[in-house]
Amino acid sequence: MRKFLLLAPLTILAVSGLSAAVVPCPTSTTLDILLGFNSLANACSSQDKLFWNFNYTPGANAPAASGVTSSLIFQQGQGIDIHGWNFGGNWSQAGSVLGSFTLGYTIQVCPVATCSSTVPGTVINLADATYAPSAVSTPGPETVNWSNGATVTLTSASPGPLPGNGNIGLGAGITTPISVTAAFSGTGAITQTSLRFYESIPTTVPEPTSAALFFGGLAMIVFGCCRRNKSGRVI
Repeated sequence: MRKFLLLAPLTILAVSGLSAAVVPCPTSTTLDILLGFNSLANACSSQDKLFWNFNYTPGANAPAASGVTSSLIFQQGQGIDIHGWNFGGNWSQAGSVLGSFTLGYTIQVCPVATCSSTVPGTVINLADATYAPSAVSTPGPETVNWSNGATVTLTSASPGPLPGNGNIGLGAGITTPISVTAAFSGTGAITQTSLRFYESIPTTVPEPTSAALFFGGLAMIVFGCCRRNKSGRVI
């Protein structure tokens, strides 16, 4: 009985396709909880994505991490899925005091050995960022940087997503970790910021060799089922 109790958690993780070091990401929580996922060895997963390296530096008049709501983003589309996080808080300005902050995280396509839901060939190739301005005063700017060198600046005139098509190209496709950092250091106030990534899901097409083997095997089955014996009967 004791052995069973010890093995049960590992069995559950194995069935769910996760390694013992990876747990499912909370769908709705606060930023202080996410800060606990601070390394690849201590990451959380959503579908076939790993998240870790959550970080937050609140400036003057900014809420503590426990006061920043954090909602997991996972939207499925035709050939493309969206993954990321929406952070909500009262980043406001009092007089000349800025409600500044810096926050970010790292995302990676989950290895097949770790997440059974991973589709081979899946890559991250786009990203975007948005923020919601407060009606109290006009905010801006928020500078968003990605670790591959891409950068955008969100302003009150265009609170995002930027550029105009909403997407930042990240190259031919990324499976290795990529980090995003948003830094709000302007005036005014915002109530939330979203940092998202887009993954391209390859269309499964049978390889020529696989197709040939399949149809060849099918032909052998048909031939074997319909061959005649010496008496001329179909067997």
